[in-house]
Amino acid sequence: MEIIQRWSLPVLLLLLSASFSNGQNGNVLPTIENDVLRISLSISDASLTVVDKRITLEWRQQVRPGFRVAADSIRVSPTSLSARVLGEGATYVLTVSLTKESPYAFDLLLDIPDRHYAAMPAYPFPFVAPEKGWYYVQNTSGEGMLMPLEKADEINKPFSWSGSQPWWGLTDLKRAMIARLDTFRNPSRRPNSDDWTVYATPLRIHYAFFTEGGYTGLAKEYRNYFLSTHPELRPLRDRVQARPAVSNLKDGVYVYLWGENPAEDLSLVREMKAAGVERGIAMFYGRHEVDRALCDGIKQLGWVVGMYRMPTGNLFRVSRNRGWPNALLTGQLAPDQLLASSNLRSWDRICGKHLLPEWIAKAKEAIRDYGLQLFYFDTLVVQLAPCLHPDHPSSIEENQQARLEILKKTRDMGMIVGSGEGMCPTWALPGVDFFEGLMSLRPYADTRLRIPAGGYETDLGNSYQEQAAITLDETRRIPLYQLAFHDYVAGT
Repeated sequence: MEIIQRWSLPVLLLLLSASFSNGQNGNVLPTIENDVLRISLSISDASLTVVDKRITLEWRQQVRPGFRVAADSIRVSPTSLSARVLGEGATYVLTVSLTKESPYAFDLLLDIPDRHYAAMPAYPFPFVAPEKGWYYVQNTSGEGMLMPLEKADEINKPFSWSGSQPWWGLTDLKRAMIARLDTFRNPSRRPNSDDWTVYATPLRIHYAFFTEGGYTGLAKEYRNYFLSTHPELRPLRDRVQARPAVSNLKDGVYVYLWGENPAEDLSLVREMKAAGVERGIAMFYGRHEVDRALCDGIKQLGWVVGMYRMPTGNLFRVSRNRGWPNALLTGQLAPDQLLASSNLRSWDRICGKHLLPEWIAKAKEAIRDYGLQLFYFDTLVVQLAPCLHPDHPSSIEENQQARLEILKKTRDMGMIVGSGEGMCPTWALPGVDFFEGLMSLRPYADTRLRIPAGGYETDLGNSYQEQAAITLDETRRIPLYQLAFHDYVAGT
């Protein structure tokens, strides 16, 4: 108000005309705009409307009843608007900002007072397709799916950020929009349709709108963003000089060996080599005999020798409640109650910060004894949780960072490093060379796609047919990870 009193009347009128526009029924809407986008906020239902001036296309949101904007909270400047949104018994603090770097995009910051973590909030509303015939672009546990919006009931966990890459989009295969989450989230590990993903608050969401490019343009947009925020990341081809074994990730096979003895394993690799398989990675699970002669023999054939390891333990060692980390974050589970009912040693096994020195020592020993060139860390990047151990407590974000350090420190020993198996999160990209399970559409724990335990030779028959049809349908399956990071991470 003090600023308005000092401004002359012509300047005041110019600011107001730029900051408010007429909506439906003559309602005045808080508005910000640049040469490309016009963004308006409805006071009556708290929805956002975006007009792409390049093609005169209007984007609206899927409104939930019962939401409104507290009119006395609205603040508008030439590049941002903010307000307090009320709905379903909650209060949200909304800030929408234009950026000079991306005239076709805007950033949305959503704070939920007195909440550090929250399940998927009811607000902001998702944008809906402006016309019929559009598709939902869904990131899965690895790659992606192109789902027709006319069959919305077939979309699993729509408009959330529970997949490998934290973005979703809409497209008609030419025009498109993307909603990218730029803040921490811990994806739900449950295979059902209920989304138990938890988000750190405030949420920062980046929305961008495209006149061409379709879903490939969305993947490239995320690639450009991620690489700009991780300048230390180098393409796989640039890693070969320091670690020559990385070259075997290109056009190679990835084989787990289960022979009765080392001689049988080596014989199989020789047979594959003779059959023309020049590049390969021989993996050992650690449940049968392996010796140095076997590893050296495999390397002499031009293959890479790797070993499956778990530097960190399984979350179920702490609690059989599969969703306990997110329940803890959202206050559904009391910390003192969980700590009292758990074995204190189990917290040692899930805490990346605590385990880092121990793992470095174990890795050096294994490299010395077997001449290893690769480590695969099963679920290291999947099983995130806060640590409640009184001697080494850590937040879930600190645990994530510590696990990234495990990956990086292992790579610094000259190893190829892989993880995944259930989720291939992009936060781990600076520490991995490959993801196992990257080409999967759903987590290994999804019973609809799972090979029954101990039944690898079982004929799944018709029980698998429906899901296999979707998994192998080239009109639905889209290589989102390979479009974004084909030269930065390999996949199986």
